[in-house]
Amino acid sequence: MMLKGKKVLVLGMGISGMGATRLLKDKGAKVTINELEDSKEMRARAREFERNGIKVILGSHPLEILPGHQLIVLSPGIPLDIPLLRQAEKLHIPIMGELELAYRFLPDRSLIAITGTNGKTTTTVLTEKILKKAYKDVQIAGNIGIPLSEVVRRPGKIIVTEVSSFQLETIKKFSPFISCILNISPDHLDRHPDLEQYIWLKSRILTNQESDGYTILNRDDPRVYPLRRKTRAEVIFFSQKERLERGVFLKGPHIMRKFEGEEVVVSRDEISFTGSHNLENILSAIAIASLYRLEREAVREALLEFKGLPHRCEPVARIRGVDFINDSKATNEGAVKSCLESIAQPIILIMGGKDKGANFFYLRNAIKERVKRVILLGEAKRVIKAQLNTICLLSEVENMRDAVREAFNKAQKGDCVLLSPACASFDQFKNYEERGKVFKEEVRKLGS
Repeated sequence: MMLKGKKVLVLGMGISGMGATRLLKDKGAKVTINELEDSKEMRARAREFERNGIKVILGSHPLEILPGHQLIVLSPGIPLDIPLLRQAEKLHIPIMGELELAYRFLPDRSLIAITGTNGKTTTTVLTEKILKKAYKDVQIAGNIGIPLSEVVRRPGKIIVTEVSSFQLETIKKFSPFISCILNISPDHLDRHPDLEQYIWLKSRILTNQESDGYTILNRDDPRVYPLRRKTRAEVIFFSQKERLERGVFLKGPHIMRKFEGEEVVVSRDEISFTGSHNLENILSAIAIASLYRLEREAVREALLEFKGLPHRCEPVARIRGVDFINDSKATNEGAVKSCLESIAQPIILIMGGKDKGANFFYLRNAIKERVKRVILLGEAKRVIKAQLNTICLLSEVENMRDAVREAFNKAQKGDCVLLSPACASFDQFKNYEERGKVFKEEVRKLGS
């Protein structure tokens, strides 16, 4: 892809937009970056780019900046239907996402791409750690602060990246050597028109794969399993429920893999981050590593060392016999359900935040079976209350401090207080990490 001398407009100055801008600059493009937000943080970023000869426009997406540009590179958070992009289409200006841009500079590298509604980051990090037991030159990218466009600026033979539905909206040639779809449950329905469209977007990770590649799919997920028909690559399954002729699966207490022969990889009891949601992550990571012919002992060693990631069913403290768990990353119903099913104790559940078009009624059975009380906060609390008020006891609070104290007051020895919001964080927090940190701070105040 020739970029030298081309005028390129980058939309969005978040992590992906900044990565794309640096890559374009490396390739000799004349770059303008346009960001809707005009804040102190964005102005500081703008000054840095301007010192390097990059024009920055903050505060709006003005249509008058389009003429003369030969390419638009889009950050994944920007919807495709904004007026600027509609006008760009009328002017026949090509539009591609940051993921697609980065991929164009990866012809000789082994790319592993992981998607799904839940577990993408954990699986990506775990896969990297397993592969590093045998290969030194493994890099990681995705929604963990490292966009793919940054990684491709450095040498590397194997790249493991997580991929979102937003990124898959704008792919054209993107074709990983190994693709993996972990699970699909309703999410981002505030942006995507319906679940069918969301499933279709997830399946786009398979669109350009060739017969010499691999597709790893969750045999147990009724939305994922049918996607086997959409790929030309060889399909490998993982399953918690079925003994497979080829793939990775559970057999009693053991995690098995069967490729050239069947063998026990590890016992579930040996791993510190199990639970049905994490088992999907573990099984898929083992499947990927097995395609690189990693020895059983190397895979097992990495699994025993890995302790999980923050804000994902993360134990925080035990105070007067009450356990506190931070699952702030659970921004959709599927993630909440998985975490609820992994906890044996009676639960006081803290939910709420910015609604993403979720159907909270989906959680009714899991809540009815496992939750004593739900504490609601944030913009979505009245929507959640309307859908769950016949299922269990509910309380409404204004902020995380009140939520933690209300939950602790209602809890008894042996209970678990779980933050698993089923919502985005942007109504009260910068991101889910900040929400989880505030939760942990408030819990620690209880014990001080």
